[in-house]
Amino acid sequence: METHVRVMPVHVPPAWPLFAAAAAYSMLCGFEVGGSLLGGLVAARAFTLLGGALVLLAGAAAGPWIVGTAVARSVVFAVITLPRLGPAVYLEAVAAALVVLAFCWWRGLPTSTTLALVGALAGAGLGAAGPRAVLWGQLWKVMGSMVAALVVGAIAGAAAWTLVRMVLRRAGDGADAALRGLQTASGLLQGFGYGSNDAEKAVGLFALVGAWGSAGGRAALAAGRLPVPGWAVWAALLTFALGMAVGGARVARTVGFGLYRVRAGDALATQFAAGLTVVAAAALGSPVSSGQTATAALVAAGASRRLSLPRWSLVSRIGLAWLITLPLSVALGAIAAGLAGI
Repeated sequence: METHVRVMPVHVPPAWPLFAAAAAYSMLCGFEVGGSLLGGLVAARAFTLLGGALVLLAGAAAGPWIVGTAVARSVVFAVITLPRLGPAVYLEAVAAALVVLAFCWWRGLPTSTTLALVGALAGAGLGAAGPRAVLWGQLWKVMGSMVAALVVGAIAGAAAWTLVRMVLRRAGDGADAALRGLQTASGLLQGFGYGSNDAEKAVGLFALVGAWGSAGGRAALAAGRLPVPGWAVWAALLTFALGMAVGGARVARTVGFGLYRVRAGDALATQFAAGLTVVAAAALGSPVSSGQTATAALVAAGASRRLSLPRWSLVSRIGLAWLITLPLSVALGAIAAGLAGI
């Protein structure tokens, strides 16, 4: 028997609320992910907040142009039948994700912008058209890639710290200064990882705004294609920069100074480990969280130095924030879509 997804009538609202939702999501990425990435750069005294932000942005600007926009397309097509459900459901999903991210930022806790968006999209699909609107197999693949990135990032962080420690044993008194100098390269790599992965979720949202605004774009979405104009990439990068400038310091203090006293070796090891992990995931078209991966690598590096070094009470709070982000986003997305359909 042929089955059909119950699709609500597609109504295209004005472009400005759709654009505003994408911009707000990208800004909160600056709050959360930007803050997480800034933490190690600032705590190791390699950069000021402004200097670290500029390094991250320089790397991020290169990511989408070199790696491509496969992750942007994955977010749009790999969670729900979003193009069929229409832009109103997208708006409800992003609004739900914003509530979750704003709450975690207000509490000073780093969380996953990817989990928030993916969960809210799934919830909005459930609320608007029922379980058949959710591409469950693809959703579990996305979740699996995120868990794998966390594990790989933690293992790579511990291994990188072990390598750095071996180098430090043979180095002289100027080792810390040299390590801080190398953090320009590691900061650029982390920024590149953000631009090639996390930023592309915002790129996908901006691209959806443009696609829904034209008959040709809507036809492309119906055919399973997402046109990604250059302005969508720059809009994502600029709003991320604005968010990092306005709210990144709050999470940066938690990650950089709250977990443990981060040294230059810790920061360098974890930045390279996390950056390479995120870039590898982007090359495979797998959406992961740069902030989560960086935090996991930093905790693993600290635990490798001394198991009691990380503040495990804070680590558990961060872990709890990660755990509740997905179900909370699903619930809020479903509620938002359900109320809109009344």
